[in-house]
Amino acid sequence: MKITETADYLRVAIHTLETKIAPEMTSSDGQAAAAILGRVLTELRRREEVSAPVLAASVSVARQLAKQLRDLAADNGVPVTVAATDTPDQADFSSLALQHAALTQEIEALSSTLASRRSDLKDAAAQDQLSALLLDVGQWDEAFPSGQRTIALPAAPEAPPLPGESLSQDLLQAFLRSVHPDGDKVEIIEFKPIPGGFGKQTSRATYRDASGVEHFVIIRKSDPTPMARKGAFLVDYEFHLLRDVYKTGILPMAEPLWLAKDFPGVDADFYVMSALPGAVPSSFLGAASASIPEEIILDMAEKMAKLHQMELSHLTAYLTAYDNPTVLNETIEDCYRRLIGEWKDYYEQNNHLPSPFVVYLLDWLDRNIPPNDASPVLVHGDFNVHNVLVDNGRITGVLDWECSNIGAPEQDLAYIRPIISQHIDWNRFIDHYEASGGRKINRGAMDFYMAFAAMRLCVIFNKGVKNLQDGVNSDIRYGIIDLDLTPEFMKQALVCTLKNYSQ
Repeated sequence: MKITETADYLRVAIHTLETKIAPEMTSSDGQAAAAILGRVLTELRRREEVSAPVLAASVSVARQLAKQLRDLAADNGVPVTVAATDTPDQADFSSLALQHAALTQEIEALSSTLASRRSDLKDAAAQDQLSALLLDVGQWDEAFPSGQRTIALPAAPEAPPLPGESLSQDLLQAFLRSVHPDGDKVEIIEFKPIPGGFGKQTSRATYRDASGVEHFVIIRKSDPTPMARKGAFLVDYEFHLLRDVYKTGILPMAEPLWLAKDFPGVDADFYVMSALPGAVPSSFLGAASASIPEEIILDMAEKMAKLHQMELSHLTAYLTAYDNPTVLNETIEDCYRRLIGEWKDYYEQNNHLPSPFVVYLLDWLDRNIPPNDASPVLVHGDFNVHNVLVDNGRITGVLDWECSNIGAPEQDLAYIRPIISQHIDWNRFIDHYEASGGRKINRGAMDFYMAFAAMRLCVIFNKGVKNLQDGVNSDIRYGIIDLDLTPEFMKQALVCTLKNYSQ
């Protein structure tokens, strides 16, 4: 995948500092530090994008000055001990800076020697020549740092126009008043974004109804330029899927309340759902080393088994409107053959960064689909410790269904194996899943389903990184997607495919 340039990271870092960090600084020291950090980051971006040619010109002038100083010393019999700088021409800023440093040292030594031996020069003309050269040297040394501050940076890539603004308390209140039975009597009394997460923007809010009762809700909102426009990754698709699953009562989950599709003034779709008690036991990146009670891990196995017991007939309306109803008559093997083809088309047709790895992975998956004539089930797709709420030792909510698809129960299990196996014996976890009503699992097929799950994320993350590189999105979260999440899932997929390599 195309590597993100340093200048892109610096642009995003500066944007984050100016829009997210600096406004939160309350002390004068913090504000001053933020301002200085912004200046330093801007300088680094300038060096990456525009300063190298200017520095190359400075290095060229320095070589001429050094030669003139040496010629003057030789013409007047003044011995010099500093070696001449001999470095190859380079175009990048760091290499040029090393040349500049060496030439600066040479010029300083030559200038100092000649200035201290001024009286030894053969005549007044030579002394005047030295004075003129020292002036040139001083002006040269001043020119780059002074000019560097004023070199104009290229404009950031122009993001596409958005249909509105980020969701705010006023906009949310306007929406609730348009859908709530109490209308204009509804009042938002608190609205606060929840940090974390990569696929959606999440916020919490409290509103008061006409009778004065306070209600706590959660808002799931799409990014204005989402990483994926497919299946439940789309907010409205996820909303309708959750509504149908919620009706079955098979799992503790938030009730989807209202969907805001193309709501005026807001830059992307969102929906409102009920709030649940409990807290997430760990973040995704910290899950392997977190301390998670065994009872929670086993409860995850039980909840996953219940999910996979649900008959797909409960989702007939959803599948007809938002997915592919043919899955109702497919085997799991048929299902994955179709899904792999759909993801291949999606990757090729939606302007992703070039990725030889994705090409390899799609090809491997297509040639290694396990035989499986069972009926598909609803797969959560990200049923991990960072997507469950826990209260008093039990799971109180299963969150974030955007990765859902219809497929094999092994996919859900394979996806969480890297984390769960850090906390409990993996076979024991599967045994508990099966004892809790889950299907008999093909343990030998886990690698295929992990590779499939990783493929989807590699395609999705690829688009997120492209949005960052193109300037479509300046959200610093995409730096983590690029630097940590993408290589992690590439590594996991490669391990799975190499263990089952077929030419």
